[in-house]
Amino acid sequence: MNPALSRSKWRIISLAFFCLLLTAALCYRFYVVQIVRHEELLAKAQKSYTTNREEIRQRGKIFDRDGNLLVGNMPKVYVICSPYSVVYEPFIRLEKSLRPGDRERMPQLQDARRRKVAALLAEHFGKSEAEYYEELSPWREVKNPDGSVKKVKNQHLLIDKAADGERVMKFKEGMKEKDLHLGGFRFENIYVRHYPKGRMLANVIGYANIGKESNTELGGLEAYLGEFLRSKVRSRTLQLGRDGFELPYGESSVSDAGFDGDDIYLTISEPVQAILEEELDRVEAETGAKQIYAVIVEPRTGNILAMSQRPNFDLRDLKSVAGGSFANALAGNAYEPGSVMKPFTVAKALDEGVITPSSIIDCGKYSQWRYGGHTLTDPRGYGEMTPGGVLQKSSNIGTAKIALMMGDAMIWEMLNDFKFGQKTGLPFRPESRGRLPRYPFRDMVTVTRAAIGYAEQVTPLQLARGYCTIANKGMMPELRLLDRRRDGKSGKIEKFPAKAPEKILSRPETFAELTEMLISVTAPQGGIGKRARIPGYEVAGKTGTSQMVINGAYSKDWYRASFCGFVPARHPELVMAVTVEGLPRHREHGGGNVAAPVFQRTMSRVLRLLNVQPDYPDELKKVSLTER
Repeated sequence: MNPALSRSKWRIISLAFFCLLLTAALCYRFYVVQIVRHEELLAKAQKSYTTNREEIRQRGKIFDRDGNLLVGNMPKVYVICSPYSVVYEPFIRLEKSLRPGDRERMPQLQDARRRKVAALLAEHFGKSEAEYYEELSPWREVKNPDGSVKKVKNQHLLIDKAADGERVMKFKEGMKEKDLHLGGFRFENIYVRHYPKGRMLANVIGYANIGKESNTELGGLEAYLGEFLRSKVRSRTLQLGRDGFELPYGESSVSDAGFDGDDIYLTISEPVQAILEEELDRVEAETGAKQIYAVIVEPRTGNILAMSQRPNFDLRDLKSVAGGSFANALAGNAYEPGSVMKPFTVAKALDEGVITPSSIIDCGKYSQWRYGGHTLTDPRGYGEMTPGGVLQKSSNIGTAKIALMMGDAMIWEMLNDFKFGQKTGLPFRPESRGRLPRYPFRDMVTVTRAAIGYAEQVTPLQLARGYCTIANKGMMPELRLLDRRRDGKSGKIEKFPAKAPEKILSRPETFAELTEMLISVTAPQGGIGKRARIPGYEVAGKTGTSQMVINGAYSKDWYRASFCGFVPARHPELVMAVTVEGLPRHREHGGGNVAAPVFQRTMSRVLRLLNVQPDYPDELKKVSLTER
């Protein structure tokens, strides 16, 4: 065989073998890429040009019992841009098609575009043209670990985290008019919390700062009911361009549709609440009181129709929050209530048979009574009175003597029966338990002071619950603020559960006997609470006046005035408790002169609003004719 031919043959065979080996390697590589690692590499590739974006669904709304909106959501637009993509990138794409002379002018063209965009942003958003021009720099400096500085693309600039849709539309139109495309801008539809009622129920509702970059719940129902109100975000997969922004015509898919938060319906009646707010504004202006609390409740159901306090704040302007005005004072503030506690002492004594309506209580000839080394006073010596007279004149001495007839154990039992020192369970954080004196009482005086509201601390809501018990014939209802909720996913409406009323007073006659006594408190002749009288209706209630504790001691200069009552007295439809704090001694500061008129004005309007049948229609007609 020819040696040259043999060498050629081996070369051909070697080349063929090498080609075969290379083909096999390529096939194996294709197999690995296309079959074995297909899912891994596809996911890696998709990650570079796709992203999952969460879109906010609506937070649950809050309504009153009749469906009037108290808290809602307002559509806004979250606006950001990539300065690099807005200013620099459009000219990079055109660079190859530009003539040499135009390429040299690119920096000037970029700067001109930057100024035009800055001017439009300043026209429609919050900053000056100079500020936007500075922020639209396509490059930004970052520090390396070694301290050196390098320039990187400026890819993120927040324009407005909650812009009005109309403003955004005008901005887009302006960009179009100036032949400036919107590449590099991103506009996301979002929802922010909307508080249309301002100060109304501010301390009940609380506050939520909900948006693209924040999700904060501050106090009140917004925080307590967060698990119901929060929405489930909508998750969407979309394709991105080189600038990291969504491609206008890219593919997108929804991986989780999400759902809105649950809507909450309260027991509150907005019209009743509006009346209460107006009357508290009035008494605040008239008295200059430091704090005021008031609540209106249906005694049979425990449903709270209205509750308010002063000071309060405007939910639309958190700068209006002054010291102590954010927390719910009706649930969180506990204080010595004074004489509004006396009906509970008398109720327990009647229920246990310690006294009867005709019992005679010796209140003494003098205005002072010394017992246990301490002196108790009345405005004057009342002599002998029935329990009804003791309440009508609000005799401290008479009530203390009833307490001595009852004994320490029964007074302690009374405080616990009416659940003083126990939370109401309403959706407020924090809620105070109040404070009861230690038992056994440490001295012989405590029993007399607990009976008149000077040894225990209670909250306004606990007082309201106690008076609901009296008005509900000895059955204590659970106070309710939450009525029902609408499930954001299914649309199903569910009632919030309510406990059955708890029996506190055992004698059926106790309610009727005590009611007659409390009606006498508001009697036009001799009643200390006569300014709570409402034409056409019988009112049962009790005044209270107590010294405020300042720096650990009872102040002789500052007082607290209260009135708690129910109407119509013999078939109660409404209970109201009102307390006015921080009244100076040199001005009117008694419960009968300050708090009782607030009850009268408020309940007169509410009774007409709710069309509650009067006890004396003719008397009401006379008043109506006089008003005309």
